[in-house]
Amino acid sequence: MKIGALLKMLACNGLILLGLFACLLIATSPAWALRELDPNAGVVEILQMPVTKDQTSCWRMAEAKIWEPWLEQQSGYQGRELLWDRDRQQAVVLIGWSSQSAWDAITASSIKKTENRFDGVLQRCLGSGASKPLPLQRAGSLQPIQ
Repeated sequence: MKIGALLKMLACNGLILLGLFACLLIATSPAWALRELDPNAGVVEILQMPVTKDQTSCWRMAEAKIWEPWLEQQSGYQGRELLWDRDRQQAVVLIGWSSQSAWDAITASSIKKTENRFDGVLQRCLGSGASKPLPLQRAGSLQPIQ
């Protein structure tokens, strides 16, 4: 094998290993360590909000710092998925609940208090004065097909 070809092969293998290492870091990072949505959830809450590319790191950090610990304490919580559409600059959060009644049992005041904390973390991270840095565009629910 020629030296040039060997160097190219080593460089490609190095890039692959570097990519795998980066994926491992991302996957094990606390900000990305979410409890995945349970496929047997009785109801899936869906939230949609505008999130630009520049806002994604603040959004993910605030989700991990505020919403994830709060959700973990809720009866009936069955995990969630954070999704981001690069083309539409939009985030979608899917939250699994064991039943509609478990989701409905959460008080509006508890949600509002947590939402205010989330907004405060976002305001500080984004340097935004907006009271709702990432306003909800859609909030609703979906029923999984069993």
